Amino acid sequence: MTRLFAFVCGMVFCACGLLPGAEPTRAGRRLLPVPELQADPRIPTLKKVAGHDWGQEITSHAEMERYLKALVKAAPDRAALVPYGTTYEGRTLYYLIIAKPEHLQRREQIRTANLQLADPRSLPPEQARRIAAEIPTLIWLAYAVHGNETSGTEAGLLTAYHLLADRRPETQKLLDNAVVLIDPLQNPDGHERFVNVYRETRGVFPDAEPLATEHTERWPGGRFNHYLFDMNRDWFLQSQRESQAKVAAYLHWQPHTYIDAHEMGHNATYFFSPKADPVNPFFLPQQIETLDLLGRQLAQRFDDRGFVYTTREMFNAFYPGYGSTWPNFQGGLAHLWEQAGVRGLEIRRDDEQTLHFRDAVLHHYVSSLVAVEFAASHARRLVDEFYEARRRSIQLGHDGPVRHYFLPPGKSPQRAANLAELLLNNGVEVRRVTKSTKGDTTEIRTGETRRRQIPIGSFHVPAAQPASRLVRVLLDRQVDMEPDFVQRQIRRQAERFPDEIYDVTAWSLPLAFGVDCWSSSAPLEAPGDPWDGARPAGQVVGGRAKVAYLITGHDGALTALCSWLSQGLRVHVADRDFRMGDDEYPPGTLILRAAENPPTLHAVMQQAAREFGLRIRASDTGLVSAGAQLGGPNVKWVRPPKVAMLVDRPTSYAAGHTWYLFDQVWRYPVTRVAASNLSRLNLHDYNVLVLPDGDYGGREGPGESDVGRLRQWISQGGTLILVKRAAAWATQKPASFLSVQKKTKPAVKPAAEQPAAEPAAASPPADPAPGGFLAAKVFREHWLTFGCADGIDVFYRGNVILTPPDASQGRGLVTFASASQVLASGFCWPETVDLIAETPYLIHEPLGTGHVIAFTDDPNFRAMYPATQRLFLNAVLFGPGH
Repeated sequence: MTRLFAFVCGMVFCACGLLPGAEPTRAGRRLLPVPELQADPRIPTLKKVAGHDWGQEITSHAEMERYLKALVKAAPDRAALVPYGTTYEGRTLYYLIIAKPEHLQRREQIRTANLQLADPRSLPPEQARRIAAEIPTLIWLAYAVHGNETSGTEAGLLTAYHLLADRRPETQKLLDNAVVLIDPLQNPDGHERFVNVYRETRGVFPDAEPLATEHTERWPGGRFNHYLFDMNRDWFLQSQRESQAKVAAYLHWQPHTYIDAHEMGHNATYFFSPKADPVNPFFLPQQIETLDLLGRQLAQRFDDRGFVYTTREMFNAFYPGYGSTWPNFQGGLAHLWEQAGVRGLEIRRDDEQTLHFRDAVLHHYVSSLVAVEFAASHARRLVDEFYEARRRSIQLGHDGPVRHYFLPPGKSPQRAANLAELLLNNGVEVRRVTKSTKGDTTEIRTGETRRRQIPIGSFHVPAAQPASRLVRVLLDRQVDMEPDFVQRQIRRQAERFPDEIYDVTAWSLPLAFGVDCWSSSAPLEAPGDPWDGARPAGQVVGGRAKVAYLITGHDGALTALCSWLSQGLRVHVADRDFRMGDDEYPPGTLILRAAENPPTLHAVMQQAAREFGLRIRASDTGLVSAGAQLGGPNVKWVRPPKVAMLVDRPTSYAAGHTWYLFDQVWRYPVTRVAASNLSRLNLHDYNVLVLPDGDYGGREGPGESDVGRLRQWISQGGTLILVKRAAAWATQKPASFLSVQKKTKPAVKPAAEQPAAEPAAASPPADPAPGGFLAAKVFREHWLTFGCADGIDVFYRGNVILTPPDASQGRGLVTFASASQVLASGFCWPETVDLIAETPYLIHEPLGTGHVIAFTDDPNFRAMYPATQRLFLNAVLFGPGH
C-alpha cells in the first residue's frame, strides 16, 4: 500500500469515525493530525496539555501558551520559545524556534551571519557566497493577525508538534536546511474577544446555521486588536505595539520566507499566492517567480489530497502594509494563504456543504508543511535570492531616478523627526545632516525641481541602502498601479460591476505627515552622521517667568497641553499672531500665566520642555509690540474638554483609532458610550461629543428625542464633532445640524418618450473614492486650523461629499482644490473627482454658543495622518473655549 493510498484510506476512515481507538468528538469523527505521522510519545499532544485535540476546540491564548511551553520542555534541544512583545491587554506574544540541535545551539551565530548577508555593502562577495552556502534558510510561519481567524493558530501548534514529534526521516531531514520560526497567534486580544463570545454562546452541539449566535460576533468582533486596528494594515505604520514588536522581531532575524496565514468568508475555499493585480512595481521579478514556484508546489499537494483552492484572482499585492507585501521590500519572500473561515466548529455554506473547523485546520497545516518542505528543498535558492534582493536594492539607489531623500525640519520639526523615526523602525537607515549643503532637489508633493539649501539638522535618507525599495515605496509621492488594471477598473465602473481595488491606492508618508520631503537624482555630498533616534532636548528660555510662559502651538505643544489640562493648569491660546521683542508668535500660541497657576509652574515647564521637546519662552512682561495682547479679547481661556465619544453599533470599528489616539498619543481621557445609551447620557457632564463614522440613519441611530437633546446641548455651548457618515447624517432630517447637503451624481433624466407621470430616477451617490490624497486649501484665520499651512493633503476614502456652506451659516475651513489639481496621490474615479472638487473637507457651523464641526472623512483613520489629526485635536481642545 502506498503512502498516498494509506493517507486517503486514513482520511476516509477518519471521516466515518472508524479508526480503531479513536475517541469520538461532538461530530463523531477522529481529528488531526494526518495518519502518516509517526509520533514520538515524549512530545505532548495538544489534548494532553489543553484537554482538547486539534480542531476539536478553539484554543485560547492561555492554552496555547501552556502548550508552547510544554513543547519546549519536552524538546529543549530542538525548540526554544521567545517572548517578543506584550499586547495592550497584557498578553504575551511568542514565536517558537524549531531547529535541529546543532542549529538551535548556534542560532545566534546563524542569525548574525544572516544579518551580514542583509547588508552586502560590508561583505566581500566571496565571503557572502560562503555564508550563503553554510547557513540554513529561515522560514517564519505567522498566523491569526486577525483574532477571529482561528484555524491558523491551531495549524501553527499542530505544525510545531509535527516537526518535533514525527520520527520519520523525511520530516527530520527538513531541519537540516531550515530553521523554522512559528508565531501561532499575532493578535491575542482580538482572539480572546472572539473565543469568549464563542464559548458563551455555543450549545452542547455545534450549530452549522450561519446566523446561530455562536457565529454572530458582538461589536466590534475579534478581527481587530484592543484599539480596533486591522494589524494586517499596520506593518509600515507600526501604530500598534503588537506591530512594533513583530516588525522588530522580523528585523532581528530577517527571514528569507514569511508565511502570512489568514481566513476569509465561509463560502470561499482556499487561496494562496500569487496574488491578483495590481502588483507593487517594487516587487522583484525573481520574487514573483519564486512565489509562483511555491504556489505550484502547494497546488500539487492540494490536488493530491483533493483540496479545492484558487489563486491569482483575489487579494492584490499593492499596498505595502500587509504581512504578505512588506517583507518583500526587505528582500524576503512573503506568501499569503486564505482559508474559508468557520468562526466556530462547523458552518453551512451556500452550496449546502458543511465546512468543519478541523478541515480548515487541516488545510493550513498541510500548507505549513509544504512551505517548510519548499524552504528546505530550495534553501540555497532562497538564501541567495535574499542576498541578491538586498544587493539590488543598494544598486537601485545608485542607478535609479532617486539617490537621496531629505526631510528638512521646516515648520514642523517634530513631525519630520517622527517620520524619520518611523523609517528607522522599518529598518531604514537615516542620517542627520551636520553641514549645510546645496543641491538640485525635487519637492515630493509639488514636483518642483530647483536648487535648494539643505539645512543642518535635516534628515537624510540615502537611497543606496539594502532597504531602498521600501524607502521608495514609502517616500515617493506616487506608486502607480498598472495602466491596464486601472483601465479595467474604469470599464467595470462604467458597466456597474464592483471594482477590484482591495485597499487604499496611496500612502505617501510625507503627504500623510504633512512635511516637506525633497528627493535628488544628483550624486551630491551631504555631510552627516547616522541618526539613532536621539532628539535635542527642549528648553525653557529666559529663566523663571514673572508673567507668562509662551509656547508656539506645534504638535508637541498640543500633546503637552493635554497633559497640562489633565494636571489642572490654566492655559490660554492666542487667536491672532503677536510679536514680543524679536520673537514672532503665530495663532495657536499657548500661554500659561504665572499668577493663575501653582508656584510649581516653572518646574512643570522644565519637565514639559524635556518630555515633549518644546522651546518655551519665559516672559517677564505682558506687553506685546504688535498683534494680540496677552490680556485682550484675542486670547482665549482653553476650557478643559470633557469628552464623550459614541462607540458600538452603529459606529464603525474605526472609532477605535480615535480612542487609541486619545489613550496612547494625546494621553487625554475620553468617555466611550455605547450609542444605544445616548438617550440616557447626561450631556451636560460633557462639553465635547464625538460621533465617529457610522450608519446613524438606521434604526440603531439617534432618534428624534436624542436629536432634540443634542441641539439644546450644542446651543448651550457644546461642541459636536461629526466624522464621515455622521456628517452626512447631520445634513438630513431629523438631525439637520448642518445647513449643507450631500452631493450625488447628476440625476438621471427621463427619456423623451417616458410618460410625464413617471418620476426621474433618484440621484445615485458618488462612487466611493478608493483611498488617496486630495489637495486642499486651508482657511487659516480660524482656531480649527491652528498649526496648519496654507495647503494640506487630505487622505480621503468614501463618498461623503458635501456642498459648501452658506457664508451666513458656516464656513468650509479646509476645501478641496479644483478638479484639475485635486488628486495629489493615488487613484480616484473621474466622476468622483469632479464631484468632490471645491467642496469642503472640514466645516464649522455655530449653533447658539456651541459648535457643529464636520469632517467628510475620518482624520484619524489608521492613526496614519498627523496632518489631519491636528485638525481633529484642535476641535477637541479649543472648541469648548471659543
